[in-house]
Amino acid sequence: MSTLAVDPTTPPAVKPARKSFGARELVSRYGVLVAIVLTFLIFSLLRPDSFLTRLTLLGILRDCVPLLMVALGVTVVMVMNQFDLSVGGLTSLLAVFVVVALSSEYWGFNYWVAILLTLALGAALGSLSGIAVAYLRLPAFILTIALSTVYAGVGLQLTDSNSVFSGIPSGFVDIASGTLFGISNQVYIGAVVLALLHVLMRHTEPGRYMYAIGGNVEAARLAGVRVRVLIASGFAIVGLTAAISAILLSSQAGASNPNAGLGQLLPAYAAAFLGSSLFRVGVFTPVGTAIGALYLQMIGSGLTLLNLSGPMVSIIQGGILVAAIGISRLARGSR
Repeated sequence: MSTLAVDPTTPPAVKPARKSFGARELVSRYGVLVAIVLTFLIFSLLRPDSFLTRLTLLGILRDCVPLLMVALGVTVVMVMNQFDLSVGGLTSLLAVFVVVALSSEYWGFNYWVAILLTLALGAALGSLSGIAVAYLRLPAFILTIALSTVYAGVGLQLTDSNSVFSGIPSGFVDIASGTLFGISNQVYIGAVVLALLHVLMRHTEPGRYMYAIGGNVEAARLAGVRVRVLIASGFAIVGLTAAISAILLSSQAGASNPNAGLGQLLPAYAAAFLGSSLFRVGVFTPVGTAIGALYLQMIGSGLTLLNLSGPMVSIIQGGILVAAIGISRLARGSR
C-alpha cells in the first residue's frame, strides 16, 4: 500500500472565514433604511386616516422639492470635500429677486425673463464663490457663512424688508401650483434636476473627477484633473439649484419672502448626510440625498399631522442631522 507524502512545511488548507458584521457596520449600512421604514410605520399607525392617503403622500413629494434642490446643490460640492453655507441666504435673495423682477409694482419683466435672470444670477453668484475658493484659496467655510449674511441683507434691502404680493402674474404662480396627471409640476421639476445631476455625477467624466477630488485632491491634480475648474463649477451648480428652489418657493407663496431660504440650510445638509449612508456607504450621491430629503419632509408632514409645533420640528431635524453625521462617520470608518 502506498502512502502519500506530506510536506510538513506546507500549511493546511484553511477555509475562508465568513465575514461577520459588527454592530458598528450594521448601523452604518442599514441604520437610515431602518429609520425610514420605522418612521413611515409609526405615522401610518398613529394617523392612518390622514397620513396614508394619496393626497398626503403626493403632498410630501411636492413639498420636499424646494429642499431637494438646495440639498442636491450642496451634495455636489460635498463630493469634493467642500462646503457652501451661503445657500440659505442666497435662496432668500433669489426668492425676492425673481418677484421684484416680474412684479408690475417693480421691474415688470415677463415672468419667463425674470426666471431666466434669476437662474443666471444664482449661477453667477455661485461661480464667484467657487472662484474665490478654488483660485484665491479662501476658506469655503468662513467665506460662505459671510456671504449668506450679505445675501440675506441684500434681499431685505431690495424690498425694504417687506413681502411683495401684488403684480404677480398667474402664470408664475401656476409653476408650483399646477399639476399634470394629478401630480404637482414641482415633482416633475425635481425629478428632472435629480436625473441630470445623477447622470453628471455617476456617468460623466467631470462627475468621476469630482469624486476623485474628494478622495485625494493632490493625487487628482497630479493626474491632470482640472481641480480648480471643477470646484468652481460645483459652486455654480449650488447657485443654480438655489435659484430653482427660490423660484418654486416664491411661486408657491405667490409672493416674495425675504426669509424664504433661511430655513433650508440645516435640512439640506441633513438630507445629504442621510443619503451618504445609503447605497454607496459613506459616499454622497444625488439619489441618496433625494431619499434623505424625502425622509425629512415625511417627518415634517407627519409631525404636523400630529399637531406638533414648528420649533419641535426644528429640534427633531437638528437631532436627525447629528445622528446622520454620526452614521456617516461610522460608514466611512467601516470602509
